Amino acid sequence: MSDFGSEDADLPGLKKFPWRFVAYLGIVLYLVADLYLIGGPLRRRVEKIRGGGGEAATDLARGQGIVATVNAHPIYREDLDRAVGEYCLRRGLEPGSLPRQRHNAIRVRVLGQLVVDRLIWFHSHHTRVELDGAELEEARARFRRGFVSAEAFESAVAEQGFTDVGQLDAFLENQAMQRAWIERVIAPHIVVTEEEVAARYTEDAAVAEVPERRRVRHIFLATLDKDPAVVEGAITAVAARLAAEDFAALAAELSEDERSKEAGGDLGWIGRERLPEDFADAVFALAEGQVSAPFQTRLGWHIAQVVERRPPRRADLAEVRGEIAATLEAEKRELAIDALVAHVKGKAKIHYFADYIWVE
Repeated sequence: MSDFGSEDADLPGLKKFPWRFVAYLGIVLYLVADLYLIGGPLRRRVEKIRGGGGEAATDLARGQGIVATVNAHPIYREDLDRAVGEYCLRRGLEPGSLPRQRHNAIRVRVLGQLVVDRLIWFHSHHTRVELDGAELEEARARFRRGFVSAEAFESAVAEQGFTDVGQLDAFLENQAMQRAWIERVIAPHIVVTEEEVAARYTEDAAVAEVPERRRVRHIFLATLDKDPAVVEGAITAVAARLAAEDFAALAAELSEDERSKEAGGDLGWIGRERLPEDFADAVFALAEGQVSAPFQTRLGWHIAQVVERRPPRRADLAEVRGEIAATLEAEKRELAIDALVAHVKGKAKIHYFADYIWVE
């Protein structure tokens, strides 16, 4: 037997045939067929782990603190907690003191935004947008404006894990990339034509209504941190002086409204819709040229004079074209972004692990 074996082993054809390669190739072909053709057990196992649900995905979420997966990319509970904290911080809310139902509603809302952000990132990460110094500084300023104080800003930056300016700049640049991708995709859908502007002008009379405008000047004395009786006495004395003195001159001398006193108390042309109600009620009750008696608002005491008035009218199309176009573009933008989000979510595999989203 040993002689037959040695002779057989020396046969050139049998010695060189790649049996091991054939075996490996067969395994690879089976795996490809399982994953992409027949949907075998390996494919089903991968789908469960990648967010299709089931015990494997639940075990994975439990072990790693995952609240959702987006195209198999996890969103961790710590990411959700941090985003909820930032959401509450910007609105002056304390998560720990919120009723559980409201807290969980906020968590669901914020998680939905995290999912959308992740999807937008997937689609935009190949688009590089280089920010110059001025654009980056503006991005930083825009980011800071979302916080009520420097302390809140520093706290949020630390919570986000930014340990230096470079990391924050990288984050802001990534945000710019996402905005650029969104703008590029929706650009064809937010174009406003002259025909659309004219149609809106014709069909919606309200867009061309110019309400009554009044040119008003006032003398203002603040009551904040002052004895109310003292302020009331002071404004009464000013009213007495107006019988013999010029309104603008007294406003320049006595008014505590720093924005208008140098102009003799002149507030320019104003409409009721942009005024505090308590001030508008007093001013729009005056006739042209009339000076009011002293009246009080929540800010202090005023004496007002209506210098001129313009009655309401319908504006020409040329006057309101820009405003109408901006309104139409904003409406189209909102619809386009909603459609874009629905589209990318519809193509994505998103799975939520509800047990790890809620707070008890």
